[in-house]
Amino acid sequence: MFTQLGNITFSTAQGVIGIVVPLLAVHAGHPIGVVGIIVAISAVSQTVARVGMGALMSRFPTKYFIVVATILSVISCTVLWFSAALWAFVVQQLLQGVARAYFWTGAQTHVVRGSDSAVAALSRFNVVQGVGQLIGPVLAGVVGGWSLPGGMLIAAGLSGFALLPALALARFEPFAAKPRAKDGDGDGRWTSSPGVRTAASMTAVAGAWRGVLNSYLPVILTAAGHSIPVVGVLVTLTNLASLGGTAVAGRVQAKGPRVANMIGTASAGLGMAVAVLFPGPIMLVGVALAVAGAGAGVLQTIGLALAADSVGPDDRGRVIAVMGAFRSTCLLVSPLGTAGLVMLLPSASIAAGITSLVISTPAFVSLFSRKGRQGGAAEKPMS
Repeated sequence: MFTQLGNITFSTAQGVIGIVVPLLAVHAGHPIGVVGIIVAISAVSQTVARVGMGALMSRFPTKYFIVVATILSVISCTVLWFSAALWAFVVQQLLQGVARAYFWTGAQTHVVRGSDSAVAALSRFNVVQGVGQLIGPVLAGVVGGWSLPGGMLIAAGLSGFALLPALALARFEPFAAKPRAKDGDGDGRWTSSPGVRTAASMTAVAGAWRGVLNSYLPVILTAAGHSIPVVGVLVTLTNLASLGGTAVAGRVQAKGPRVANMIGTASAGLGMAVAVLFPGPIMLVGVALAVAGAGAGVLQTIGLALAADSVGPDDRGRVIAVMGAFRSTCLLVSPLGTAGLVMLLPSASIAAGITSLVISTPAFVSLFSRKGRQGGAAEKPMS
């Protein structure tokens, strides 16, 4: 109960931040190309923090990471409420990246450790997270229409409230220390598992998709003439569809990891490409974002569950941290790559469209790979 209360509060704050930060950067007079760089800064600190979490979780209970995350989020939002100078965006995103890494990896590990089924635990977690991501963008649209810095103050308050349930969480003991490998066995062997590799692909695509959603999509939609409240509603629709993808993840996973990867990746990438390339017609944008959100929901739920189920109990925390690192790396690459394309192409819409099409390419690689297999054994669904 405490995990989910902190989850919905923290995810609502993240929904507010995802809308307010890029719009505040543009309204403060920073170039549109800087938006992608700003969001990429958060991804850098996320990646660094997640890479180190595997070892830290052998020393500290997962509860501690969640507590620290809420405190860092409060500080980061307060900084950007205080100033919209470039240095403030850099500091805010660096702190926010660590907060996201610690909260999501810590909370996901916490719920998996307390459940017999990784898929069921992560599905429930993602549903609650999705509810927060429905509320956050709408709240950001309402408050942002009045004051964008005020949106950051709201996010700081929500993050502070998430600290209370974090302090009340059960204290699981740290994971057992990882033994050193001998003659190629032991430490790190699970990283070559087909299940872990597929999970890495799924979480990477979900991260790249989220990078576009949290950086250039709000800017492109407002440039197309949509108001800030309407943009908030459209992003909420996207997150609602993601929640739907999470809800049907169990059915999709029954078709096997490869099929789930193809469905989720194609939907997320192609749906986002349509939305950013044709941002004018609101009905088309709404449908495209709904498709994209549903695909992302499938990816982020099945990807983590597949990774957790592919390793032993003592490796679950480490593999979830590694999947988070894959996600945050692509959360870095997608807006940074889009920022580079903005400098070469006539519009941010085309740049983000190319990035979104690149995101969908693993689906087609997987499809052709499957068609190319002759006489192979049928793919087994996840257990």
